[in-house]
Amino acid sequence: MTPQELSKKRCWFFVLVAYFVVGYLGTNYLNLFRDYYYNVALPFEENIPFIPFFITGYTSVYLGLMLVYAVIDDYTVFKRTVTFFLIVSTVHLVIFLLFPVKMVRPDLTNSNGVMNMLTHYYYLIDNPVNCFPSLHVAYPFAGTLVLWNYKRKWGYLLAVMTAFIAVSVVLVKQHYIVDVVAAVVLTGLIYRIAKPIVPPL
Repeated sequence: MTPQELSKKRCWFFVLVAYFVVGYLGTNYLNLFRDYYYNVALPFEENIPFIPFFITGYTSVYLGLMLVYAVIDDYTVFKRTVTFFLIVSTVHLVIFLLFPVKMVRPDLTNSNGVMNMLTHYYYLIDNPVNCFPSLHVAYPFAGTLVLWNYKRKWGYLLAVMTAFIAVSVVLVKQHYIVDVVAAVVLTGLIYRIAKPIVPPL
């Protein structure tokens, strides 16, 4: 990759991050004022334990994004990858507004322990809305689809990371199981439909 392409690559990554931050926090704030939220919880989900350790998996989505940035060393592939991520983000943000879902989370205000505290601080930043589908699962899964044929060994790693994140978002009470399934299905469909403008499967 030439210096000029590397500079453009950084710009594309900045656009992706900025779009995610503004779009996610914006819709997250707007969805706080809804009069009604859809309930997608499965009957048994209230019995799923809250395990604060899995905040490590929930936050590792950012590590997954950095992995995609570091591994893709072809400018054209990276530009098309960011385009794919932007499409995924846009579709999820629209659904957040059209189909608002609110998560029931534990009160960690007076809890003890490092993981409980980390989870509590994350709760303060990320309101319990923007749940369906899970963008936290969609991003690493999108990266897995891209890397699977580009650099397979990294695709395996990101696939494992995606599975860990998928479990984590449920056990840390940030998402329902349906949110996770919807994110995987929707991201896969977007990848298939957008094949002319994203890295080939």
